[in-house]
Amino acid sequence: MNPKTLCLLIEQAKEKSDAALLRFANLQRLVEQARAHLEVLRQYAREYDERANCRPGDVRDPSAQLNQVNFLARLQQAVDTQVREMEIRRATADTSAGELAQCRKKLKSLETLLQRKNEQLRLAQARRDQKDTDEFAQRAHDRAIHARLQDNEDNAKRAS
Repeated sequence: MNPKTLCLLIEQAKEKSDAALLRFANLQRLVEQARAHLEVLRQYAREYDERANCRPGDVRDPSAQLNQVNFLARLQQAVDTQVREMEIRRATADTSAGELAQCRKKLKSLETLLQRKNEQLRLAQARRDQKDTDEFAQRAHDRAIHARLQDNEDNAKRAS
């Protein structure tokens, strides 16, 4: 695969990874908001229940007591609903975390592939350079041998 194509794919993978990270961060924020809201509801239910408890000797109006029971039931229903909401948000965030991990894995794979491709190209260039150097050295050696042979022939002709 062409390094330019790989660079383009890496850029796209980075964009997808960044978008997945942003989605995950937003979902984590929503989980924390749901958790905080749940804690507020639970704390309010505890405080209301503590305030509503009668001390020994207190007399309570039956209608007020019924209202208190109904309100606590609605408050418990709100807590249960918030628990479900938080679980849904957490599950969505967990799914998003998986998608983020997958995006990062793909990005890392593409970067590794680009590194290997660049290393292959570098090695191929090094082999070509070595081949050129070897050919140059061989031609220089051949010229030197040819020149010595020529010198020997010239010396032999002069000597005869």
